[in-house]
Formats: sequence, structure tokens, C-alpha cells
Amino acid sequence: MIRVAVIDGHPAIRAGVEAILARTGDVVVVAATSGDPHEVEHTLYRTTPDVVVVEDAPGHLDGVALARAIKEQPPAPGVVLYADGVDATQVATAMLAGADALLDTRSDASALVAAVRAAAQGRPVFPELDGASRAELASRLPGAEQDILRMRLAAISPREIARLLRVDSQTLRARLAVMIDRLRRPGAGAPSAVSP
Repeated sequence: MIRVAVIDGHPAIRAGVEAILARTGDVVVVAATSGDPHEVEHTLYRTTPDVVVVEDAPGHLDGVALARAIKEQPPAPGVVLYADGVDATQVATAMLAGADALLDTRSDASALVAAVRAAAQGRPVFPELDGASRAELASRLPGAEQDILRMRLAAISPREIARLLRVDSQTLRARLAVMIDRLRRPGAGAPSAVSP
């Protein structure tokens, strides 16, 4: 059984995600909570899920920041982010944060279940970015950070990137946080659309 925690600031959406996952034979929801950081930390510690499904909604819950925090806690569960409308910046920042998947909330229920299963197995699930989107994202970062972005977009793990760059994981995490901030900064360039 895949143990899942659902984190969403909207009780109705949280219940909907739980209902979708409850219909599977191999997934059990062990916790559901709002995005309160203390509550999230306590819930994850108490239930030790294999995968965490996290809302990423401006003004409600910063799923990218939460994904980073979750992935920094050993042992880190898989993280599936879902958002209303997915753009290239969200794809890049989700990958930089260490999320395992990013879904548009308009995706069908089977896509959510497939993403949870993939995250439990350590397989990434992200919308594909075209060459123009990749180039536009890279243009918003300095040269060395562009290389890190290209590696993450190629699904190279942070651990492998740290090894290739000959830096420790803490140094890489700090660099990834700066990159996320730069990409999310207003006026950093218009986000490009992606295909689901």
C-alpha cells in the first residue's frame, strides 16, 4: 500500500483528492491537513507517508516552498504538486524544489493516481517544456545556474548534481533556493505555457 498525506488549504478539494485516492486498491490516505507549517510537520512525522500531495496555489499555500521543506527532511517522501494552470516557471521551480511530480488540477483523476504511484517509485512526472520555454527560463539565470537548471530539467537528481559540481548537498540546496526565488521574481520574464 502507498501511504499518502494530502495537504490543501481548501477542505472541499482535500476531500475530493482523498475520495479519488480512496477508489484505488493500492493507495491509502493516512492524513489530510491544511497548509499550516506546524500542523504539516507534525502530520508528516506522525504518519510517515510515502507520498505527499500538495496544493500549490498563490495566496493559499506555497507548494514549492513546502515541497522544499518536505524533501529536506529525511527520509523524504515523494511530493506531488498540483496547481490551477501550469506554466513553465512552475515546472522549473517544482523540479528545483525537489518535487517528484506536477499536475494541473484540471487533469483527470487517473493522472493524479498515476502521479502518486510514480512518485512512490521515484519516477518523475512533469509536463514537457519545449525548447523556447527552456531557453527563456535559462535566460533569467546566471551562467552557472543555467547549467543546474538544465540538469534538473533533464531529471538529474540533486544528489547527482551535487556530485558533478563537487559541492555538498547543503550548498546545492542554498543555490537551488536562490534559483527558485529568481525564477519566481515578478518581472523575471513572462512564463510560457506548457502542454500537459
